[in-house]
Amino acid sequence: MLDDSSYAEGRAPRARRLRLSLGEIIPAFFWVLFTILVSSGCAVIPGVTVIDDPLDKREHFELGLAYEKDGELELAIREYQAADPMPMAILGLGNAYFQQGDYKKAEAAYRRLSRESGDPAALNNLAFLLIIEGRNLEEAARLAERAVEEGIKRGLPEDQIRNFKSTYNQAQTALMKSGADDGGD
Repeated sequence: MLDDSSYAEGRAPRARRLRLSLGEIIPAFFWVLFTILVSSGCAVIPGVTVIDDPLDKREHFELGLAYEKDGELELAIREYQAADPMPMAILGLGNAYFQQGDYKKAEAAYRRLSRESGDPAALNNLAFLLIIEGRNLEEAARLAERAVEEGIKRGLPEDQIRNFKSTYNQAQTALMKSGADDGGD
């Protein structure tokens, strides 16, 4: 602070001494330090970090389809998992695992969807998987037959019904062959 009386006497003003106690300086120092840290972004305030996923389940599913179409199966699987429990995402998950040759995981996805919704595509794909593996062929035939029935009942397109019928015919053929193989021993 400056002494105003110095101007009146024609001499240069002198600074007055500002007297602050230590009890006033320490809180002021910490307030200034806190303000600098917070405003500079250097302060770390502990808390819970919440990351919101900007995509909804439908968008994850569509992204999974795009990745699957491009052959990016690991990315497709990740997106289908993010879209779970959408029935089409579970089917896509099974299809991606099937394409990778991971039949156990594909079977688990198809069985889950078949159990939860009786989805005809899941029934058909599960039947086809069992035929490919050459096991549980009677179950495969029943599943394929059920896929045809469910597909008709749900009004699915005729080309999809034909596909289900083809799987059923393959199951019947595999079943007959396995019976002929067993009879020849």
